Amino acid sequence: MTFLQDLKFGLRLVIKAPGASLIAMLALGLGIGANTAIFSVANGILLHPLPYAHLGRLVDLAEVAPHRPPDSTNSVSAFNYATWKEQAHSLEDVAAYQYNQVNLSGAGVPSMVQGANVTANFFRLLPSKPLLGRTFLANEDQPGQDREVVLSQALWEHQFGANRGIVGQSIQLDQQTYTVVGVVGKDAVMPQAATLWMPLALTPEKLHNRGTHNLHVIGALRAGVSLDSATSELQGIVARVDAAYPDTNRDWGIHVQSLSDRVIGRETAGYVLLLQGAVGFLLLIACANVANLQFARALGRNHELALRVALGAGRARLMRQLLTENVLLGLGGAVVGLGFAAVSLRLILSYMPAQVAQFIGGWDRIRLDADALWFTLGVAVLAGILAGVAPAWHAARPELNRTLKEGGRGAIGQSRRRVRFALVVAQIALAMVLLVGAGLMVQGFGNLMASGGNFAPPTLLTAATNLPGTAQYSSPNARLTFYRQSLEKMAAIPGVRGVATMSSLPLDNGYGTDPFSISGQPALDASQARWAVLQSVSPNLFSLLPIGIQSGRAFSDSDGANSPPVAIVSQALAQRYWPGRSPLGEHVKLGDDSSTSPWMTVVGVAADVQWSWSDTDPEYTLYMPLAQQPRYSQVFLVRGVGSGDVMQFGTAVRQAVMAVDASQPVFNVRTLAENIHEASIGIAYVSVMLTVAGVIALVLAAIGVYGVMAFLVSERVHEFGIRRALGASQGSILGLVFGRGGVMLLWGLILGLPAAFFMARALQGLIQGISAGDAITYLSISLLLAIMAAVACFVPAHNATRVDPLVALREP
Repeated sequence: MTFLQDLKFGLRLVIKAPGASLIAMLALGLGIGANTAIFSVANGILLHPLPYAHLGRLVDLAEVAPHRPPDSTNSVSAFNYATWKEQAHSLEDVAAYQYNQVNLSGAGVPSMVQGANVTANFFRLLPSKPLLGRTFLANEDQPGQDREVVLSQALWEHQFGANRGIVGQSIQLDQQTYTVVGVVGKDAVMPQAATLWMPLALTPEKLHNRGTHNLHVIGALRAGVSLDSATSELQGIVARVDAAYPDTNRDWGIHVQSLSDRVIGRETAGYVLLLQGAVGFLLLIACANVANLQFARALGRNHELALRVALGAGRARLMRQLLTENVLLGLGGAVVGLGFAAVSLRLILSYMPAQVAQFIGGWDRIRLDADALWFTLGVAVLAGILAGVAPAWHAARPELNRTLKEGGRGAIGQSRRRVRFALVVAQIALAMVLLVGAGLMVQGFGNLMASGGNFAPPTLLTAATNLPGTAQYSSPNARLTFYRQSLEKMAAIPGVRGVATMSSLPLDNGYGTDPFSISGQPALDASQARWAVLQSVSPNLFSLLPIGIQSGRAFSDSDGANSPPVAIVSQALAQRYWPGRSPLGEHVKLGDDSSTSPWMTVVGVAADVQWSWSDTDPEYTLYMPLAQQPRYSQVFLVRGVGSGDVMQFGTAVRQAVMAVDASQPVFNVRTLAENIHEASIGIAYVSVMLTVAGVIALVLAAIGVYGVMAFLVSERVHEFGIRRALGASQGSILGLVFGRGGVMLLWGLILGLPAAFFMARALQGLIQGISAGDAITYLSISLLLAIMAAVACFVPAHNATRVDPLVALREP
C-alpha cells in the first residue's frame, strides 16, 4: 500500500515538472537505448551464435603449426582427423568438412555457389530437419558413392524457384552430375555461408596423408566430459603421433575450443564487449546528468522535505519516495530507449553486407526480443536508482534549522556541491575515455584505408573465377589458355587501360598459405616447415597495382610455360631466409623438400603487401608467373582510362569470360575498394558506433557542465552583486566562473587520461596500427573537451557579468 502511495506521488511530481522530466527521460533514453541495441547484438552473436540444442558440448578441433601461438589455428590433415576420430574416447562423435566453391550450371545463368564437402555423419552431429528429402546416408561419403548433394533453403528458393520436385533431380556442379537428395532449412548454418553440401570422400591415400592440412574438424563431448578433459586426452594423442611420425608431425599441436568460440572469433567478441562497455559508460554519463538535474529540483523542495522530517517522516521513507520518482523517470527513459534501440538495430542490420553477415554467427538472430525487453527493464530501474541515489540521500537529510529559517532559499550544503562537482568530473572523464577510443579506432581504420590507397582501389575492378577440377581444366595448359584468352578479351574492352590477374587480393583476408622449400636450407623436420602466400600472377601485375620491385626484375612474357621456372619473393621473406645477402639466383620450390615440384630461380624481390587488414606484420609471399603456375582460382583486375566508374566494365568482363567458356561463372565483380571495405567492415562498424557514442557523451558532458555552472551563478548572484558594487571588473567575474569550470575540466582529464590509456591498450589487441601512447590523440581530445567546457561555461559566465548590483543587494 505504501509503495502504491509512493508510486502515485512520484507520478504526480513527474507530471508536475514536465520539462525537467522530459529532459531526464531523453538523457536516460539515449543511454538505455544504446545499451539495449548493443545487448541485442551481443545476445545474438555471443550468446546464440548457433541454433543447436547441444551447443555446449560441441567443440572445434584445429592444429597448431610449429612455433606458432597456441591460439593460432590451422586446418587439419586427413590422417590426424582419422586418428582423433578413432582414439578420442572423450568425444561422442567427430566430423570433418572443407569449403568448396563450385560452379553451378544447368539451372539458368552459371553461378558460383559456396559449397562444403562434409563427412556422412556431419548432419548427425549438427542436426537440421530436412524440408524435403533427407541428408546423407552412412556410406555416401565413400569414394565412388559421393555424387549426392543437399541444398540449402535459400539456394533452393532463389536458384530453383522452390521446386518441391527437386529431390531426385540431377544438377551440374563443376561440370559433374550430382543428385539432389534433400533440402535443409535455415537452421543449417554450418559451415558458415554454405549453400549446398556434398559428401567428403576421403580415399585411403588421403587418410594416410599427414602433410596436407585442409580439413576443418568438429566433435561432440560425451555427456559429463569437460572441455579440459577432452583437451588433455587429445594432446596425449597428438604427442604419440608426433613421436611416431616426426617428419610430418614434429611440434604440431592441437587447439580445442568450444564451437561457439570458434564461430564467434576473438576479434568479434572483443569488438562486441568493447561496444557494450562503451555504451555502459554512456549510460553512466546520462545518469550523472540526471542526478545533477535532480539535485537542482531537490533544492526547490528543501522546505517541503524539512517540514516532513520535522513532522516525523523518517529519512528512509523520504529516500524511498525520491527513488520511486527516479525509477519512474528511468521507466520513461526505457520507452524512449526502446525506440532509439529499434532505429539503431535497423541501421546496424541494414548496412552490413550480406556477404559478410553470413559469416557472423547469430547475426540473423539479432532482434528486440523478450531478452532485450527484460534487459531494458532492468537497466531502466538500475539507471533510475543510479541517477537518484545521491540526490535522494542528500535531499532526505535537510538542514532543518537553516531550511525552515530561510524558507528553503540557498539551503544547499557544501557536501551537495562536492557531489555535483564530482558528477560532472566523472562525466568529463568518461567522455574522455569514449572519445579517445573512438579517435584511435577511426585512426586505425584510416591507416588501413591509406595502406590500400596505394593501389588506387576505387579505379580497379576485380572479378573472381574458380575453374572446376574436371578433365576440361586438369592440365596447366588448359587453365593457362582460359586465363590468357579471358585477359585478351578484357583488354579489348573500350576504355580499359590495363588488365592483370593474381590469386588473391590485398587487404581482403582471402589468402591462404602453402608450404615451400629452399635449396640448401633443408627442413630437418615438420617444425622447420616454411609457409608463404602463393601468388600466380600475370607479368604486368607489378605495374598495374603497383607492387614495387626492390631488386632484380619483374616477370615478362618470356617467362613462359617452357622457360626455366622463376619466382619473385617478398622483401620480408628475403630478409628472413637470406639475411644480409641477396636472394637473387637462389632456388625455391613448392611443397616440402621431398616434393617433385620444379626448382624455381629467384629473379626479383618485391615490396611487402598486406594481405590481411587485421595483421600489419607482412606475410611471406612467393610470386610465380601465371604461365608456369596457372592455379584453379584467380582474380582478374581491370583498370580503366581516367577516373571514371570502373563498374561500367562489369557486364563486359562477364561477357569476356563467357565468350571463352559459357559455363564458367564470374563472381565478386566489384572495385578493389569495395573488397577492402567488406573485409574491414567490422572495424568500420565499431569505429562509427564508438564515434556516435563519443559525440553523445560529449554533448551530455557539455550539458552537465552548463547545468552546474548555471546553478553556481544563480546561487552566487548576491555575491557577484557585492563584488560588482565594490568595483570588480567583468573580467574578474568571468575568471571566477571559467576558473570553476576549468577546475572541473582539469580533474576530469586527470581521472580520464589513465582510464583512456587502459582502453587504448585493449584496442591495440583488436586492431593493428594504433598506439596506446599516441600523444596527438590524447592532446586532441583534451583540447576538444576544453573547448566544450569553455562553450558550456560561456552563457553562465556572461550572465554573471550582467548581474545588477542594486537588484542583487536588495535580495534578502
